[in-house]
Amino acid sequence: MNNCEILKSWDLFPSPSWVVELLVEAANIKPGISCLEPSAGFGKLATSLQQAGAIVEVIEPIPELQTSLSLQGLLLIGSDFLTTPIERDRYERVVQNPPFSQQISHVKRAYQCLKVGGRLVSLVSHSPWQYNTSFYKQFRYWLNAVNAQVQDLPWGLFVNSVSEA
Repeated sequence: MNNCEILKSWDLFPSPSWVVELLVEAANIKPGISCLEPSAGFGKLATSLQQAGAIVEVIEPIPELQTSLSLQGLLLIGSDFLTTPIERDRYERVVQNPPFSQQISHVKRAYQCLKVGGRLVSLVSHSPWQYNTSFYKQFRYWLNAVNAQVQDLPWGLFVNSVSEA
């Protein structure tokens, strides 16, 4: 299966290079820091975290991409972030571009994986701020309760992500 077929078959929108740089910078990586990328895709974000000095573990559901991640020297620990057993308080950083269809579940699960004082950097869609359903209200309340910092990114930032895959 080629990259375009993978993108069409899965809820996969690779982060453009400039977004990867932004996420890595926001993660404040220090050499030797433990880091999880729970939706590793093609590995661009995970390898950038690794290059910044993090010890990176990845999770990826797409079998073809799992092989590619392993060949890139990344430690694959599972195929489904929501069901892979991960001890609480394990990572100093979790940096992710989760599938937008599961973004809130991924953000909350990622937060549980953080050590005290750890940092979660997650790319999410505008949906939680566009809609006023109880589901999104609860998510916004939770973000406030955990003192999350939210940074708005430009609309349409994934328009050219397919060409970078």
